[in-house]
Amino acid sequence: MAPATASELPLVSPQRVCACGQRVRWSHLRYLGRGRSQPVYVCVACGLAYRGQEAEAAPPPSRRRDHRSLPDGGHPDNPVLDEAMAAKLRQLISGS
Repeated sequence: MAPATASELPLVSPQRVCACGQRVRWSHLRYLGRGRSQPVYVCVACGLAYRGQEAEAAPPPSRRRDHRSLPDGGHPDNPVLDEAMAAKLRQLISGS
């Protein structure tokens, strides 16, 4: 659907009912550019398309990370490994 034809679609009624009397269901979201989008609805019986109200897209989530410092005393203990497994891993890593 070309951008010009999207604006020519009739607005969907608040009851979500087509002119033929059948219900209208959500079809897809049309992206209009610059963070704007518009839902498109289609009649389940005759296939007539309707446009919904334009909406601003939500801002993207922040990519900033909060870096936390390690607690005093070094790395925290790993509760997944027991002492016997940790000793075996130390032995394998050190090569002795």
